[in-house]
Amino acid sequence: MEPSKREERRKIFRQELFTLKEEGYLSEAIVETVAKAHHQYHLDLLKHERIPIQTKNTEPVKKIAPKPQKTKKVLTAEEIRERNITWSLNIGVIFLLIGGLFVATSNWESMTSVMKSGSIAVVALMFFGIAMLAKKVLKIEKTAFAFIVLGSLFLPIFILSLGWFGLLGGYLSINGEGRYLLGMLGNIVPVIVYLHFAKNLESRLFVWFSYVSVSAGAAFLLAGLKLNVDFFYFGMMLFNVVLIFIYHQLKGKETYKLFTIEFVPYIQVNLVLCTLFMLFLYDNEVLYSFNLLLTAVVYLSMMYVSGRKEYHFIFSVMIVYGAYQLIENSFLDYFGEIVYALIGFAFVFIPKALDNKFSLDRVFQYTSAIISGLAFIYISLEGILLRSGSPSLVLMLAYFIIAANFIYLAYSSGKKLFPYLSSAFMASGLYEAIPLVLWKIEGIDISLSIFCSGFLLFTLIGVVRVKWLSIIHTSSKDVGLAVMAAAIMSAILFNQWWELGVMLLLTVMVTYLILKKEAGVNFKEMAHWTLPVSLGFSVVSFGQELNIRNEYYSVEFGNAVNFAAGAILVVLSAVLWKKWSEKKLSKTSLYSSASLYAIAIAHALFGPVNQLWVQPIIIAIGVALYFYLYKKIGTEWAPFLVSINTMLVYFSVIHSVSLKVEFGQLTSSLMATTSAVFLLGIAYLTRKIDSVLSAAFVWTGHILYPIALAATLVLYHTEALYSFAISLIVYGLSANLAKIEWNIKIFLYGAFTSLFLLISTGMDKWLDSVVGLYEFPITAAFILLFSMLVKDEYKKRTAYYLIPFAFFGIGCLLWTYPFNWQPYIVIVAYTLVTLLYLHKTKWDVLGIIPLFFLFAATAQFSYLGDLTPVQNLLLSGGLGILMSAIGHKVYEQLIIKGTNLITIRIDGYTIISFLYFWLMYFFMDESLWSHALPGILIAGNFFLQRKRVPANFSVLIGIIGLAYLLQPYYAIIGLLDIPLLWEREVQVLPIIVLVIFIRRLLKGRYSQITKSIEWAVLIIVSLLLIQDGLASNTIYDAIILGSLSLLSMLAGMYLQIKAYFFTGAGVLLLNVFLQTKPYWGNMPWWAYLLIAGLILIMVASFNEWHKQKLLKGETTFITVIKEKTIDRIKRWD
Repeated sequence: MEPSKREERRKIFRQELFTLKEEGYLSEAIVETVAKAHHQYHLDLLKHERIPIQTKNTEPVKKIAPKPQKTKKVLTAEEIRERNITWSLNIGVIFLLIGGLFVATSNWESMTSVMKSGSIAVVALMFFGIAMLAKKVLKIEKTAFAFIVLGSLFLPIFILSLGWFGLLGGYLSINGEGRYLLGMLGNIVPVIVYLHFAKNLESRLFVWFSYVSVSAGAAFLLAGLKLNVDFFYFGMMLFNVVLIFIYHQLKGKETYKLFTIEFVPYIQVNLVLCTLFMLFLYDNEVLYSFNLLLTAVVYLSMMYVSGRKEYHFIFSVMIVYGAYQLIENSFLDYFGEIVYALIGFAFVFIPKALDNKFSLDRVFQYTSAIISGLAFIYISLEGILLRSGSPSLVLMLAYFIIAANFIYLAYSSGKKLFPYLSSAFMASGLYEAIPLVLWKIEGIDISLSIFCSGFLLFTLIGVVRVKWLSIIHTSSKDVGLAVMAAAIMSAILFNQWWELGVMLLLTVMVTYLILKKEAGVNFKEMAHWTLPVSLGFSVVSFGQELNIRNEYYSVEFGNAVNFAAGAILVVLSAVLWKKWSEKKLSKTSLYSSASLYAIAIAHALFGPVNQLWVQPIIIAIGVALYFYLYKKIGTEWAPFLVSINTMLVYFSVIHSVSLKVEFGQLTSSLMATTSAVFLLGIAYLTRKIDSVLSAAFVWTGHILYPIALAATLVLYHTEALYSFAISLIVYGLSANLAKIEWNIKIFLYGAFTSLFLLISTGMDKWLDSVVGLYEFPITAAFILLFSMLVKDEYKKRTAYYLIPFAFFGIGCLLWTYPFNWQPYIVIVAYTLVTLLYLHKTKWDVLGIIPLFFLFAATAQFSYLGDLTPVQNLLLSGGLGILMSAIGHKVYEQLIIKGTNLITIRIDGYTIISFLYFWLMYFFMDESLWSHALPGILIAGNFFLQRKRVPANFSVLIGIIGLAYLLQPYYAIIGLLDIPLLWEREVQVLPIIVLVIFIRRLLKGRYSQITKSIEWAVLIIVSLLLIQDGLASNTIYDAIILGSLSLLSMLAGMYLQIKAYFFTGAGVLLLNVFLQTKPYWGNMPWWAYLLIAGLILIMVASFNEWHKQKLLKGETTFITVIKEKTIDRIKRWD
């Protein structure tokens, strides 16, 4: 290598290396080591170049040309055209064939046998005739070949039909004694035609037709001689020998090259065909199995001789199927499981028998694995279905053989899957071995047996180190754990509680072994949690067994005591683990005990338990346990467990006392809310002793307080007055003591809500005669007064509550019944004050909400009040005009942008004015003006907004206003008496006028969109007019529709607009088509098929004729007219 190139490569390598270090992909130490090694390598190269090298005369190395990459063939335009012609011709022929067959077979039952076979012959001749037409006249080679194939396939069908219909006599019929001779004739006679086409067309397909027909004919000939099955098979093999001899005689001759090239693959396929013929013609399972095994050996020999590796697939299938037939139909069935396992194992050693000539070790290893897996599934299902799950020595040995097979595969291939499969099969063998060893012991359930198999697999193979089983140590541990987990789930599913307790105790041993023997971090992390959980749940499982066996224990103590005992045992184990220096295990035990005791408390609250003394004791012990957990661990969530359990102790003691002492209604109403006050009192007293614990009591108390107040309101209603008075004080003090902003807001809003509920319950208790939710405006007045008296900070906080409260209050006042002038005036005043407050606080963007509520109040008052429809119409219209005027006066534009959401200004008055105009529709009477006025006002209001929106939307607003004018138009014509003949035209033609005006307004903008809309409108209108004409079915509708379509065509031609011209033309043609329906509507369906077939054939023929004209350089008259017409129409709009 030249020094300059070597130095350049050296610089590039060092540059890339240091770039990897700078980007963080390699550490500095690795970069330094690699740089030194590369430098030394560079020096060694320089030193090596100084030593003279003796040259030798070597032959030039032949360069192998790179294999060209296969690219997808892209069809040319001419090829695509030829393909389309071919498809048109094929489809046309199929249509003709279907139609012709229907005409021919409509009277099939009345036809004679000669006519039926003759019909098949005619079909074959027709295919050949079409092939000749396509080849000689149309020059379409592919189509001609396709029809030759179809005609050739009909030849054996024709011969067989002669036998089927008995035209050759009873002997050569399908059920006669000469039926095999008939089969031979049906295959041999067409061979002459196949050989002719194979030679003339040079077609490989007809070569194969010839070969397969000869094989089938030979098979039927031997079957017709009524030979035994062994002589039949001998005859077929002799037939193959004759074919091979003929092949050797002809393979050097050029005349028969087409046949000799296909002979080698054919003779291989012929072996399979011989076996299939024997299976079809004879029925002997044992002999059939030997033939399959012999065929498999033949394929193995062919692979050895010819070197074709793919034969091993056929060999494998043949050997497995042959072995299955032999085992199931001979004495080997008694120990078939072992034989199946050995067959899978034997595949591993086949490459050694072939001296590893073909490098098929990996292939046969996979084959062995697949066959062994299938054997495992088969013998397992057979053991379940036939032996009903009883222990079996044969099945155990089969499992161990399969496991040994996969152990060998694991060593040979190195695949990660094989060790796990070995362990799974080993576990299956252990499962079968357990009942065989412990057959005298009764009562061992299937779940416990499965668990024991996993336990033995984990300990004996996964933990105990055996040298020749070292490859499955890890997999045995994984599979053993999975099996034990599945057994535990099974025991839980089938309520096997004492067995589950035993499994969990053994799990404690397993997890401890993992902690001591396992090096993996994930396993150890899992074991740290699994050990205490298993220990606790083992106690729960034994306790559940006691629940089932002792009814008194189940009712008085139940699962609450079971889980509590398990949790306490885990806590005691945590103490022991800490003494034995297992700190992490001690910590996880404490966490596990907390979870177990939480379940115990849940059972104490909701499960069967003595509520007088067992329930309070369990919950009180929980307070002590969680306090101990808090002191030992010190996590942030532990104090909450203490506070929550303190709350539960409070309620449990109250409930226990209530079982002996009866409380009054006032006392009962204070019970729930005083629990939160009790927790907040504890928090206040402990705030200086333990701030973390105090904070937990504060959170728990304030979360509980609203829930308790809501429950008190639902259960006691007016008696909740005193609870809300206390909550007003508590929330006020809390807001005063709070330091964080969001805490201050929550407590302040809690005080406001308590004030509202205090006023509400007070009014219900002392002013129950007042009808209406007037506590909302009264509370809003008090909050507004509070906002005026406090500082600016509290004014901002109050606004965030007062505004949503006002909205909600106005909405609630709408539900007042009866809704008369009094609630309506209150809502109007409430809304005006709210709007003034919104303007003062600069929250105009929310003004649309009270305006909408005012509209809803007006609508409700209009329906429930005493006004007449005309008065309601004028009231709604007047308020709408007033709202629109106010909007124009206050706001210059509909939407004024701001820096944020609050500073945005929206003209809610104008928006709500549309709702008032819409409300007018509900109060229309018989007069025309009342039907037209709402639509005119809405359209006019749209036109008034054109200068109040951005310029981009001004045209859109005008289009909407123009389009809405259709509503009053349709309202008026709906009241007028229009003749039925012109009714549809009066309805749909204004839409076309609207589209024309829209195009004028847009002045060329959005031309593509408007053209699409114009097309859609014209098509829809045309369809509606056509439907109207079909519904009435009169000559006048046809004249009107034709006149309109003709007018559309003339307008399209004059204005050069495609939409009007083509729509008019289409409607005109459709009108003619529909008017002539009585003439073509009664034709049978097969006539359509015949017409369609003829059209397709004519089109294909015309295209082929046109193609030939173009090849000669001629231009047809039709092409000239087509090009001129298309060029002129392209210039239209």
